[in-house]
Amino acid sequence: MSTLFITFGCSWTEGVGSTYYPEMKQEEYQLQCWDSTKNVINAYRTVLSTKYNLVNLNFSEGGSSNQKQFRLAKEFFGSTEFLQLKNDHQTIIVLHAITSTARNELYSVKQKTLVNRHYAQPEADDPLFPTVLKYSYDHDNEVKQLTMEILFWNSYYKSLGIKNVWVDTFNHHAYNKHIPNLIAEDKDPRDLLSMLCFKNGMQSPDTKYHKSNWQIDSNRISYLMMRGIVNPYSYHPTKEAHIQIADYLSPSIEALLT
Repeated sequence: MSTLFITFGCSWTEGVGSTYYPEMKQEEYQLQCWDSTKNVINAYRTVLSTKYNLVNLNFSEGGSSNQKQFRLAKEFFGSTEFLQLKNDHQTIIVLHAITSTARNELYSVKQKTLVNRHYAQPEADDPLFPTVLKYSYDHDNEVKQLTMEILFWNSYYKSLGIKNVWVDTFNHHAYNKHIPNLIAEDKDPRDLLSMLCFKNGMQSPDTKYHKSNWQIDSNRISYLMMRGIVNPYSYHPTKEAHIQIADYLSPSIEALLT
């Protein structure tokens, strides 16, 4: 029986922009950068799935918040689909890639649906988020909430016999409790963005919080753009970057499979 590899995260895990190639025009890039059928080909989750012969079930999505990913996890693991897949696969492993805390998901009465929002880039016609950002958003509190979610899901997965790991995507989060299955827990910084900087020769990456809103907001992004590791339009990882990320994550995935 095969192994089911479930992935949660944002654009970096989904593979947004991974079809970029050097000298690609911005117009061409914009036409395909959000095409999930193309992005999946180069995404690090696909590289890992191919390497270890895994069946990837992906919930990551460009621009997604941690809140949305946890909601999707609750919906999936409480579904009959999960029960069927659990019977169909001998092993299930889960990778959660934690994204920026400067995002959230709230219900919109106007749109009659849950809406994912970026605090760093609120929509002009949305009067709510500037107020939420001013009076309710606190990064340290968000990390505290993240810690509780992570510990809860660790216990839940263990109860089901599912193995899982966590990784910070483009920011190092100072979790207030020990998380044994957090990749590179003892390193500072430990996030994938900083890892790419070290791997590609940067000696002292800054610690500015990258909010991932299509802007150069840290020297980590500008350095990797110069090295061709992220693209110059939306600053997402290139195909080469996804290969490097997969290589970095491989030992942790192998550990889950043994």
